[in-house]
Amino acid sequence: MNGCVPVPDRTIAFILLAAGRSERFGGDKLSSPYKGKPLWRWAADAAEQAGFHERFLVIGEHSSVRVPAGWEEVVNADALKGMGTSIAAGVAAAMRHDRVVIGLADMPIMSAMHLRQIASGKGTTYTRYEDGNAGCPAGFERKTFAELLKLTGDRGARNLDLPNSSMIEPRDHGLLLDVDWRADLYIEHAASGPSSLQRD
Repeated sequence: MNGCVPVPDRTIAFILLAAGRSERFGGDKLSSPYKGKPLWRWAADAAEQAGFHERFLVIGEHSSVRVPAGWEEVVNADALKGMGTSIAAGVAAAMRHDRVVIGLADMPIMSAMHLRQIASGKGTTYTRYEDGNAGCPAGFERKTFAELLKLTGDRGARNLDLPNSSMIEPRDHGLLLDVDWRADLYIEHAASGPSSLQRD
């Protein structure tokens, strides 16, 4: 059934948030090595494997992340003020699209298939976490962009009262590993390794 999820067309953009402060990590988290390559690169590879043609990478000023070919760089000068500002910056850059999928650069095990499922959702589509809460990756349609542009500080999209909201549960909650601490880099999981459609 998962194999029937279509590749995102060019009306759907992927926005990768890579401008975090890494305060709990205590250093340059996203450029830290994870299984042979920089942490942020895993999430970027998953988006590429999912088939997104339109891709935006949101970074902070003086970031060590080097934006690869095929990605549009978005520099968020207000990154230190919180994730909400990075969401707003990414959406502002992707205004020409009908839908955006937003992912986090510190989630290295996310699968390409789950990203496709979020892209194919209708209305506002969040990932359902094991505790029942909604989170990233998440998809948003054009009519919600104006609200996303208002985000500031650490306010995420789930703090907004967006219409037609739903959640998609990943096949394995281990795919939602979010690296916050240095010790998280060494967590082993059956789904760890390169993000691929085959893992789903």
